[in-house]
Amino acid sequence: GYHSLMNQLSHKAKRLFQRMTLREQLLALLFILVMLAIWTGSLINRSREWSDGRNNTADLLAGQQSWFDNEAWIKAEAATALERLEPSRTYSGPQLSGKIDNLLHQAGLSAKADIDPVKSQEGEIYNQHNLRVHLKRISIAELIKFSNLLLNEAPYINQQNLRISSQKGREEILNARFEIYSIELIPSAF
Repeated sequence: GYHSLMNQLSHKAKRLFQRMTLREQLLALLFILVMLAIWTGSLINRSREWSDGRNNTADLLAGQQSWFDNEAWIKAEAATALERLEPSRTYSGPQLSGKIDNLLHQAGLSAKADIDPVKSQEGEIYNQHNLRVHLKRISIAELIKFSNLLLNEAPYINQQNLRISSQKGREEILNARFEIYSIELIPSAF
């Protein structure tokens, strides 16, 4: 059976090895050692990948367990935060765009502003609306005035990001890009 076949192969390999010259024997041994090194390296890499994958999975599961363990606290905090908001004072996409246009008018920046179309993400409890406002060739005082008007609208309208650049040779003239978002609570969800 299998055992006798292995014995025959082993015997033939020994005879072949004995018939080789010393140089051929050394080359054959070197070849076998190189193959063993490659095979061992492959096993080590696979074992390392498996270990890393196991550790990453364990970390992910621990993180998920932490969320589950704190679920009651997270829900309570979210409910408290949402209770502070009045659904009637939250903005839909078109209302957000109109309100930002109104704030730009109050700041005297209507002629220096471009408003991108509103992008909306719908959810079960609330919809989030995002837009960008590009202001060109404004002063630091105008920038501060518009920023303060936005701050007064929190938490119903919030500034997510602000990028400012100045014009070459005239650092007092600024270009600014505001990323603004609002949360629209869905009344039927409450």
